[in-house]
Amino acid sequence: MSNPPTMDVDASIAGEPAPNKKPKNVPPIHGQQKKNKQKKNQKSKKKLFLTILQTAILVLALTLSTYSYLQLESLGAQLGGSDDAAEILVRTEGRDADSICTEGGAEIFLGNDLNSNGYLDEEEVTSSTKVCHGKEGLSGPQGAPGATIMSPSGQLYIEDLEFGSIACPNGGIMLHSGIDSNQDGQLSQTEIVSSEAVCDGVIGSDGTNGQTGMDGSQGEAGAQGEAGAQGAPALIEHLQPSPAVCPSGLILRFGVDDGIGEGVSFDGQLHRDEVRSSIQICSTPLLYGPISDFATGTANGVTTNCDAMAWMVEQQRLLTAGVNGVDGCELWVSEGVESSTQLLLDINAIGDSLPGLYLGLTSVQTPHGERVFFDADDGINGRQLWVSDATLNGTKRVVDSGDYASISSSSQLVTWGQGIVVNTASDTLVWSDGTSMTTVFSHPSYSTVQQQNLDTLSLGMTTFATEMLHANSSHLWFSAKSQNDIEPYLLTMDAELQSWDLNPTGASQPGAPLLLEDGLVIVAEAQNGRQLVRLFDDGGMNWLTSLQHQGTGNPTTNVAEHLGIHQIGELLVFDALTSGVDPQVWAHNLSSTNTNILSTTIVAPGDWAGGIVHQQRVWFDCVAPSVAHEICSSDGTVNGTRVETDLRAGMASSNILGFETHGDNLFFLASGQIDGIETGSSLWHIGNDGQPDLAYDPWPGENNNSASGTYGELVLTEHHLIFISHDGIRGHEIHFWSHGEQTGDWLIWP
Repeated sequence: MSNPPTMDVDASIAGEPAPNKKPKNVPPIHGQQKKNKQKKNQKSKKKLFLTILQTAILVLALTLSTYSYLQLESLGAQLGGSDDAAEILVRTEGRDADSICTEGGAEIFLGNDLNSNGYLDEEEVTSSTKVCHGKEGLSGPQGAPGATIMSPSGQLYIEDLEFGSIACPNGGIMLHSGIDSNQDGQLSQTEIVSSEAVCDGVIGSDGTNGQTGMDGSQGEAGAQGEAGAQGAPALIEHLQPSPAVCPSGLILRFGVDDGIGEGVSFDGQLHRDEVRSSIQICSTPLLYGPISDFATGTANGVTTNCDAMAWMVEQQRLLTAGVNGVDGCELWVSEGVESSTQLLLDINAIGDSLPGLYLGLTSVQTPHGERVFFDADDGINGRQLWVSDATLNGTKRVVDSGDYASISSSSQLVTWGQGIVVNTASDTLVWSDGTSMTTVFSHPSYSTVQQQNLDTLSLGMTTFATEMLHANSSHLWFSAKSQNDIEPYLLTMDAELQSWDLNPTGASQPGAPLLLEDGLVIVAEAQNGRQLVRLFDDGGMNWLTSLQHQGTGNPTTNVAEHLGIHQIGELLVFDALTSGVDPQVWAHNLSSTNTNILSTTIVAPGDWAGGIVHQQRVWFDCVAPSVAHEICSSDGTVNGTRVETDLRAGMASSNILGFETHGDNLFFLASGQIDGIETGSSLWHIGNDGQPDLAYDPWPGENNNSASGTYGELVLTEHHLIFISHDGIRGHEIHFWSHGEQTGDWLIWP
C-alpha cells in the first residue's frame, strides 16, 4: 500500500481542458467567485447610517468589555494586593433622543463593582461614553432615472493615540465611523460622523510590602519581605490585516504590558506573548487563490525537489522555492498576493540552487529576529546551510570564522536553543542562530567549564543524528555512534548529557520520537525486533512492547514507520506490521501496560498522509473494506476506531495527501465527489458536525482535477492554508486559502 498517489478517475491531465467542454473560468487571483450582487439601492440613507453606527457600538462594547477584563486580570496579578479587589464591570444602555443625542443612541458605563452584586450601580460608575445615531438628512428633489450603482459604503477607521494625547493620556485608539460618500475607500474628516476613544489603562499602584518574617530557630528577625509588584497597564494595539487575508479591515489586539513569555514589561509595547485576546474584522469576504505564476502559462512553477516553503509569522511573508524557466529553481518571497511574489535571490547563477532540497525551509525566532534556515547549492561551494530574513542582503550562507556547514541527504534540522541544530555532511552536530555557528556542545549559553565537560563526554562520538534528531525548548534528543553502536542521547540547556545502551548486542537505531512530559517514546531495535521504548529525562528507560509477527513468529521489523506514534491521554496509538503485508493500528496503555490491535480490517494507517491528533482522536488515512482509501480515526480503543469518510462512494479511493488542524476544524487534501461530480484533489474540511465539506477547489468543474498536493505539503498559518495546486490556466503553483471565516477567527463586517 505504499505506491505513489495516483488518480483513479477519468479526468483530464492537469493543464488540459476537459474533453468536449470549454475550459472552466478560474476565479481571479484573490477574487471571490462572482455573484450577481447588483441591486437597486432601496434602503434609506438613515437605515444605512444606523447600521454603521450600530456596528461601531458593537465593536466599541466588545473593546471595552475586553479592556475591563484585562484591567481586572492586571489588578488581580499584583503582589500584596487584596484578594477582595472590586471587579471591573461594563454596562451598556440604549439612549432615547435628547438634547445630546437628538436621534438616540447608546451609553457605555465603566466602573468597579464595589458591593460585589454583579451589577454596575450608578454610584459605582467611574467613566462613561456616548455613541449617538446621526440625523436623517433632508429629502432631495426627485432625480432622473439613472444606472443602478452600489450605495456608498460604511467605513470604520482606527486612529492610534500616542501617550500624552488629550483624549487618552496613557495612549489608546480612536474609533471613527462614517459613510464613504466619495467611495475612495477612506474616511476623510468631512465624512466622519462619530468618534469615540478607547484608552489604555493607567499603571496600577504599588502593592503592599510583605510581612517581616521571623526565624524561630535563631530567634532573630528574618529578611524584609519583597515589595509588591507594580500593576501592569492594559494596552490596545491596532493593526492592519495582511493584504493576503483582508483588503479592508482592522485587527484589535488586547493585552497587558506585564512581560509574560518573551515580552518586555512596562515598555509601552504589546508584544506577541502579552496579547490576551484580539478582534479581527474584515469588510469583505476573506481572500483565496493562486499567489504565484513562477513559470508563465501552464508550465509548472513548483515541482519535484523544488517545492519547499516556510511562512514567516512576524514578517507575514512566504519564502519558497520556485522555478521560472529562466533562473532555475531559486528562492522567492511573497506577501501572499501575486503582485508581491518575486525572485529574492538567484543563489546559483549557472544552475539550480534547489533551496530546501534536504532540510526544507524552517522559520525560527532567533535573538536577531525571525530567520528562515535552508540548504542550497550556489554552484561554487556545494550544498551548504543558508539563512534568510526575507531581504536580499539578509540572505546568505551561514559562515562563522571561515567555517561553514555542508549538507547531505542524511542531514536533518530541528529548532533548539534560540537557533537550529543540524547534522552536517562532515559528521558534526552544529548549532547556529544565523549569525554565529558552533558545535552543540559549545552552545553560547554554556560556561567554559560546561563546554569542556561536554567535549570530554562526547569524545569519540560519530554518525550524529543519521537516525534521529528531535527537540523541544530545553531538550535535544539525537542518535550517535559510540563503540560501534548507534544509540540515543539527550542534551539539555543545562549542559547535561544522558546516554542509553538499549541494545547490548548491536545498534538500537532509534526513530519515530514522541515527546512525553517526562521524556521520550521511540522505536528501537531489541533482541525481539523493533519495539516501543520509553526514555526518561533522568536516564532511566522502560521497554513498552514485545510485538511479534503473528504469521511467522519472527520479530517485528516495521513499527511506527507511516502513522508514527501519537498520544491520547495514557494511550499511545501507532502502526505495526504483525500479519499479512499491510500494517495495522495498535495501541499501548501506559498505565495498564497492555498492548492490543485496534482493528483487523483497517490497514495501511498513515501510509500516504501520516496522522494527526484532533479532538482527542488520531486521524489518519487508511484502507478499509467497502471504502478503499479514506480517512479513519481512533481514540485508542477498539470500539473507538472507525472509518470517518467515504468521499468517493464505494471502492474509489479518495487519495488523502495531508492533514492540518486548527481549533475544532480538520483540514486535508483529498479527492471527492459533490452530487456525483468529481472534485479532483482539493482542500476539504471537517467541523463540529463531523461531516466533510469541500472548502476550496482550485479548478472547479466536471472532469477538472487540480491535483492539489502532488508537490509540496499542506502548510497551516494563523490565517491561511497554503498548498500547491493546478488551476487549469497556470501550472502547479502556490495557492492561499484564508480559513478565518470557516474557523470563526474573523468577523465579516458589515
